[in-house]
Amino acid sequence: MIIIIGDNKDIHSNRVANKLKNLKEDFCFLDTRFYPENVLINWYPDNTELGYIKIKNKKILLKDIKSIYWRNYFGIKYEQIENNNYMSEITYKERKSALTGLFYSLKTNWFNSIEAFEIHQKKAYALHLMKKNNIRIPRTLITNDKNSIEDFFEINNGEIIVKPVQGGAYTEKLSKKTLTKERLNSLKQIPAQFQEYIDGIDIRVYAFKKDIFAVKINSNTIDFREDKSAELTKIELPQKVINDCYKVMDILKLKYSGIDIRLNKRGEYVFIEANPAPMFIYAEKVTKYPLTESLINLLINNA
Repeated sequence: MIIIIGDNKDIHSNRVANKLKNLKEDFCFLDTRFYPENVLINWYPDNTELGYIKIKNKKILLKDIKSIYWRNYFGIKYEQIENNNYMSEITYKERKSALTGLFYSLKTNWFNSIEAFEIHQKKAYALHLMKKNNIRIPRTLITNDKNSIEDFFEINNGEIIVKPVQGGAYTEKLSKKTLTKERLNSLKQIPAQFQEYIDGIDIRVYAFKKDIFAVKINSNTIDFREDKSAELTKIELPQKVINDCYKVMDILKLKYSGIDIRLNKRGEYVFIEANPAPMFIYAEKVTKYPLTESLINLLINNA
């Protein structure tokens, strides 16, 4: 049995599900929005093989789970209980602890694990781990102190970008003119991530256990996700960069990833981040890289 954590309406989850169906592999969606009402868990911390998950009355023995593809995690539902904030908080914490405790304890082939996703949500920590292991990353400042921004501008020759600390919004290039007083004052409430602007080429690397597929992204925007006309082409990476990709995966506890890199004008490959659940359908369509096949091979054979 292969578990797909996510929404059965998501195109990437469905691509994986359809491939598994064609190969006659048993699979099931686990959408945490239906927990706990329609997702029941029953497990023993001293022996997880004796437990089960019941999804819409379908009982799946934990010992029968071959692998798990973690595509979309919607978190744990929070409910207001009879206008009682205390009981609402307690109920939420109990639900979360029970399910995430199982996720941490379940020793199967995760692609990727809850640990990897939690590291990804702490992007600053992920960058810290990469730098600690001699991976070139952008100069980065995480702050809610507006007085530190001017010095960071100077260090980076007046060219920096800003992005959320955890992610979600697009990256924006800043100048002293666009960094208004109002925006600086908002830092007091919401810390932000500032980085040196890397003038260069975007590269997305789809990294699997044994395969590396690299794509150059020609874009007219600071954040290529905003550019609907961005052009994708295959490229070959130097062996050192390939080695660094595998090092990043090991550091961040990833078994496969979409790694974002910028190649600057001095020829340096600067690692931006490593996504534990990358979108891949469009890149596969354009490049003809066997991305779905590589992911399915991991799920079925762990190879």
